[in-house]
Amino acid sequence: RWEIETAFLALRHTILTGHVLRSGDQPGIEQEVWALLLVHQLLRMAMVTAVETTPGTDPDRACFTTALQAARDQLTLAADVLPTHAPDLLGVIGRAVLDTLLPARRSRYSARKAKNPTSRYLNRDDGRPGKSTPVTAIDIAVRTPPPGPPARNQRRRAARPPGPARSPQPPTRRERLMTIMRTDPQRSWHSRRLAEQLGITGTRTGIRSFQTQIAEWARLGFLHRTGQALYSLTQPPPTPSTTPNTP
Repeated sequence: RWEIETAFLALRHTILTGHVLRSGDQPGIEQEVWALLLVHQLLRMAMVTAVETTPGTDPDRACFTTALQAARDQLTLAADVLPTHAPDLLGVIGRAVLDTLLPARRSRYSARKAKNPTSRYLNRDDGRPGKSTPVTAIDIAVRTPPPGPPARNQRRRAARPPGPARSPQPPTRRERLMTIMRTDPQRSWHSRRLAEQLGITGTRTGIRSFQTQIAEWARLGFLHRTGQALYSLTQPPPTPSTTPNTP
């Protein structure tokens, strides 16, 4: 967690100095983010290369701010744009990093204590050490869990007396439509003709709504659209013949 927060700090505050991204669309934002990640990765690579030239140096002592400033100075001065000598592995950035090494990182305390004096978690006696302690061995004890309590018998619900019989529901519009079309299964029915038989007359809005509804039924497979505003019943697939093939 500390390392990723350090990376976020370098991206947001060291490189961007607190400014937000400038692009106003998604492709521009993606381009800026990739550019920031690329600069961050290249600077980190240069810092690691510089530290590796001095054995025993902790990489955490390399200063990211120094590396960034040295890189900016190189771009501003246009230094070594046309190099006339052999490439230097350490480079200006690496030498600047080695000249400004940070002090060794302090040891992290493992105990987390509440700073609020009125907190009920202020005084804790959980056996944790006050400072970080090196782990030299780990003991693993496998324990068999105790048998759980017996399952409780589920209460049986008393059988409810049967309620009054429900009255039959009237057929839906689609059922009435299918009944009308079954009177002539081979016919292609016009939507306006079906609307008249269903009693949908009068306003143009009602007929248009019915035409939209019947088109949806055709899309779902209840009907078959044979032409402009023409529909027929969906024919069942033919049954395969059971006659054996003769050579």
